[in-house]
Amino acid sequence: MKLKKEYDIFIAYHGSYEQGSSAEFADKIYEYLTKHGKKCFFFPRAAKDTYKANIIEVMKSRLFLLVCTPTIHTDENKHIDSRIHYELSTEIDAFYALTQLGDAKLKDAKILACGNWHKGDEAFLHELFSKRTHFYDNGNIQNTLEIVDNWITESLHDTRSWNETQITTEIKEVFATRASMNQSCHFDDLVATAKHIRAVGISNSELTARINPSAIRNCIARGGKIEILFLDPNGKYTPLREQEEGLRTNRIKNITNVNIETALDIQDSLQENRENISLYLYDKPPRMNMIFVDDYLILQYYSNNIQGINNPSFFIEKQAVSPVYEFCEKSYEYLKSESTLLEA
Repeated sequence: MKLKKEYDIFIAYHGSYEQGSSAEFADKIYEYLTKHGKKCFFFPRAAKDTYKANIIEVMKSRLFLLVCTPTIHTDENKHIDSRIHYELSTEIDAFYALTQLGDAKLKDAKILACGNWHKGDEAFLHELFSKRTHFYDNGNIQNTLEIVDNWITESLHDTRSWNETQITTEIKEVFATRASMNQSCHFDDLVATAKHIRAVGISNSELTARINPSAIRNCIARGGKIEILFLDPNGKYTPLREQEEGLRTNRIKNITNVNIETALDIQDSLQENRENISLYLYDKPPRMNMIFVDDYLILQYYSNNIQGINNPSFFIEKQAVSPVYEFCEKSYEYLKSESTLLEA
């Protein structure tokens, strides 16, 4: 059976209609999106019979949004407890099955995490959400509604080329310095729950000297993989960067060597999956500090005479149309292809 896609988005929720519940948030999402021309399926507005698993409507939808609060029932693995949320689980399973079948008309699935979530926990609710980035209600409901609406618009028009894309919404926040970014985005938490981390910089202090080592160990214990590309401390471009920053000879070289040793120590301390940390050396002009954490990117440009930690920092989230993210990803892959694997 092949159904026509009649809905832009299927809005799912859990819980009651009490104040601050997922149903209340979902209702606001439905009202806003409908007013802005989106075709939505949301049970309390689109159906008239007793609530059940709306599998047919799921199959007729291009996008899937789960609105939930921390009160959602989960099992010991943080997955949705299907015994309590049977209908909801069935709807999510249906959309997930369609993604596995390669339905070309499906676009994306996300969670709107409302309330006091520990960032990253929502991704464990179901396999459908495990490798996707999600929305977090920040207390500004109008801003949240606009972000969700932008996501839908971009997802439904993701056939546009880069040349046709005049505006990108992937840059979520800009910080004056890297330190202020780390404090705001809870970098250790992002790393601890990540599936894949890729980093390129000069000394990579964020993932060595400044991070809590348990965050990296927790990432690896969950099956995550980490790649770190260091500027070769004995190469051509390290002393040139020291001159550019006006530093003493061997200053960056010594810091990078210490950070490499720190990374090797963390690698040696792992009981299992030691091979999931890969360290590389590259010898190219350092132009960007990039840390990819799943579909997030922390980006800084290296200024001519200012240390990286003092440069503005951009927090980017990959979208259906993400020219900045994809540009940076290609730059990373080029540097990796020119790097040498550092053997322990």
